[in-house]
Amino acid sequence: MGILKKFSLQFGKPEGIFGSIAGNLMASTAVEKNKWTISLLNIQRTDNVLEIGFGPGIATKLISKLIHGGHYVGIDYSTVMFRQAKKRNIKAIQEGKVTLKLGEVSSISPSELKFDKVLSVNSIIFWKDPVKALKKIRQIMKPNGLIALTMLPYMKGATEETSQKLGDDIARYLKEAGFSQIKTTIKEMNPNAAVCVLGVNE
Repeated sequence: MGILKKFSLQFGKPEGIFGSIAGNLMASTAVEKNKWTISLLNIQRTDNVLEIGFGPGIATKLISKLIHGGHYVGIDYSTVMFRQAKKRNIKAIQEGKVTLKLGEVSSISPSELKFDKVLSVNSIIFWKDPVKALKKIRQIMKPNGLIALTMLPYMKGATEETSQKLGDDIARYLKEAGFSQIKTTIKEMNPNAAVCVLGVNE
C-alpha cells in the first residue's frame, strides 16, 4: 500500500501517526462546514444534540457553547479522534455538558436521552448501511427532531454537481428511513461546494 493511499484511508478511521496527522488536518479545515451545519440546525439552549463522527471535536466545542441545560453526545469509532476531541473539550466534559463515546453508528441503541438535533459531517459515506443506521437514529430522536447530514467532497475534480449527487443520495437515505420535510442546501466552500441535507423525524 502506497503512503498516499494509507494516508487517505485515515479519514475513514484515523489511527496511529497518520491518524494524528489526518485529525490535525481535519481540525484545520472543519470550522466552516461545522459552523454552517450547526447554523442550519438552529440549536437551542436546552437541546440535546447527537453528533455521529465527531472527529477532532470541532463541532463538539461549538455546540457546547450554545447549550445550557441541554446535553451533547458524540460517537466516533477512532481512538485517535476520541483522544483529540476529549483534549479539545475537557472543560465541557468536566462540566457535564458533553459526553464522548467510542463506537460505530451501527452500535447506537435506544436510550432514555432523546435528541432534539442530530448532525454528521463527512461521515455518512463510511456507514455500512446508511438507511438502517438512520432508522436506529430516529428511535432516539424526539418527535419533530431535526437531522443534518453534511458532505464536503475533497476528491480531485469534484464540482457542485458532485455535491448535488451526494445530496440526492443522502436525501434518498433519509426518505427510506422515514424522515420527512427533506431539504437540500448547497454552499460554496474550499476546495469544493458542500451539501447539507436536512430531515425531520415526524
